[in-house]
Amino acid sequence: MYPVKGIRPGKPNLQCGTAQFKFVERAVSDAKKGKINGIVTLPINKEVIRRAGFKFPGHTEYLADAFKVKDFAMMFSNQKLRTVLLTTHLPLRKVPDKVKREEVLKKLRLIWRELRPRKIGVCGLNPHAGEGGLFGREEIEEITPAVEEARKEGIPAFGPYPSDTLFVRALKGEFEVVLSMYHDQGLIPIKLLGFGKSVNTTLGLPIIRTSVDHGTAYDIAGKGIADERSFKAAVEEALNQRLFEKSTTPKKNPQIEE
Repeated sequence: MYPVKGIRPGKPNLQCGTAQFKFVERAVSDAKKGKINGIVTLPINKEVIRRAGFKFPGHTEYLADAFKVKDFAMMFSNQKLRTVLLTTHLPLRKVPDKVKREEVLKKLRLIWRELRPRKIGVCGLNPHAGEGGLFGREEIEEITPAVEEARKEGIPAFGPYPSDTLFVRALKGEFEVVLSMYHDQGLIPIKLLGFGKSVNTTLGLPIIRTSVDHGTAYDIAGKGIADERSFKAAVEEALNQRLFEKSTTPKKNPQIEE
């Protein structure tokens, strides 16, 4: 018998969805009052939390709205790789409509403000980064102009490159951050290299926010076999505030090396 009537491990329940929503609301309230300066989130069940009144695709979008932030991004990282997502929770067929010059440029500016990386690698959207327009024109019409404008502003952005080789180059140390065009493009290499050891960080918020790299795993609830390593990594990353020092004044004409 469990202490709360009607609740069983691994079974979606409206009471649990409501609690998830209230916990996040309380954390935001405490942050706005200055009681805390960071939030570490665990996964939510999007089905039940929506039934409880949560009208956002996920934590990231909710937190951005709560703090009135327009420029924000999801960054996933582990000891081997860091990638920032241009688009997040979208059906794949809608992604090309969001790959626009200004959106790519905004993300590159955000990465530069928040992280100050030595080199940013930018993924193409299409196979072979479009192959000169043969497999799509997003690289020519949207992504390349954004990269060129970013470089004029002193941001060390390079690409677009085919994503199947760009991540290999980043893994070897050529790029400190990769800008991915869509969710799975960025998350598959991160999870392949360090699933259970990676951290989701929201860039652009006035507070620190980190999270785990996995979902609710209802299928193993109550079995005592859940892996806590990603949660520990998220807490450690949040505590290391030096990684999140912000500098809002871009450097003037830094040396950009190919």
